[in-house]
Amino acid sequence: MSQSVGASPVQFGFVAALEREVAGLVRGWSVADARIGNRPGRIYYSGCAALICAGTGVERGYAAAKELVEKFSPRVIISIGFAGSCAAELAPGTIVVPATLEEASTRKLFHCLFGSGKVVTLDRVAGKAMKQEAALQFGALAVDMEGAGVASAAEEFAREFSAIKVISDGADEDLGFLADFVKADGFETGRFVAHIALRPYLWPAVAALQRNSKLASAALESAVAECLSDWRGFTAKYSSAAQLR
Repeated sequence: MSQSVGASPVQFGFVAALEREVAGLVRGWSVADARIGNRPGRIYYSGCAALICAGTGVERGYAAAKELVEKFSPRVIISIGFAGSCAAELAPGTIVVPATLEEASTRKLFHCLFGSGKVVTLDRVAGKAMKQEAALQFGALAVDMEGAGVASAAEEFAREFSAIKVISDGADEDLGFLADFVKADGFETGRFVAHIALRPYLWPAVAALQRNSKLASAALESAVAECLSDWRGFTAKYSSAAQLR
């Protein structure tokens, strides 16, 4: 049941994109009403953590993080969610905790509390060619669509920032056919189903996406649970030094 709450400080504030990415994670958490820009939303909270689903894109990521700060004043803001792989060795289900996050359109670079490598924020769903370009131009390990917005809010409100991303599509997988159906408020499922119904050549890619999404959601849930149960151990595990060993 949703309710309105005043500011109640937590240690960790998580910003995800879509509810389907974190449905298992927030099962059983309390729910509070929220506003993401000019639209209604929800904040899930439990113990030392609160989580908000932003929708898609940099602007929504920023607005959601801002709302989280105003409602729960987290010490650390963490951008979590699905990302596309730019490296062959990063298969679906792999956790990526970057040291830096860069917005492709502005070239603005954000530093994370800990991690290894770089995630790049794009303005659309990345097909295979876009992921290859992100690797070549930016040295990206993976790409997302919200992280830079979340990082920008963390910087503006003087909060520590980190990111936990999980690979949902491999470097050789081309999800460009999804781009026209991903909107700021979410995925246009009805229009997409009608689109693929007439294009059976896309069915194998859609089936793979469904399998990979389930794998990614489970891996993300496990990583966030690990983060919450042992923050010090989690930071050590994913520090640059730890990943280089």
